[in-house]
Amino acid sequence: MQSNEIKKVKTIPDNYTSITPWIISESSADVVQFLKTVFEAEEVPNSRILNEEGAIIHVVVKIGNAMVMLFDSKKNWAPTPSFLNLYVDDIENTYQKALQLGAVSVTDITYLWFGEKVCRIIDPFGNLWWINQRIEDIDFTKPEEIGQRASTPEATQGIMYIQKSLNEALLRQKKFFEDKS
Repeated sequence: MQSNEIKKVKTIPDNYTSITPWIISESSADVVQFLKTVFEAEEVPNSRILNEEGAIIHVVVKIGNAMVMLFDSKKNWAPTPSFLNLYVDDIENTYQKALQLGAVSVTDITYLWFGEKVCRIIDPFGNLWWINQRIEDIDFTKPEEIGQRASTPEATQGIMYIQKSLNEALLRQKKFFEDKS
């Protein structure tokens, strides 16, 4: 490289995507442990930074192919729950591990017409997770087939159920944070 050439720095660091979620909680250490156990997260080595009081001000975990950043909230901050969508290979196992570790089910595992099984949990820290498992490839370029699949009574009932349970989940999440304050 000649001395007058400027090296281009990557816009997005290796192993990251354009958007990286942050989870802010009272105990990032506890959230990281939950993520490791339920979602097989791996803490990125040397990413944990503590401030002078011992609070985590930065830590990164990798879940599947995604990076998630975390840090501890301050005592007087308002709750900042995260809303996260995660694809897994085994929804039943993941769902059961989450419940065993104190998560609350807000949407039972439900098959949806677009080829996925989905469920939702609120983790013990108030974050709402959509957990998905793809079980069928659907060709969305065929409008007639998509219309038929989406209009069956089962498809309509599945969508109505997940919408109703989402409303209930958000009300439960609101109560979760009101009870903590």
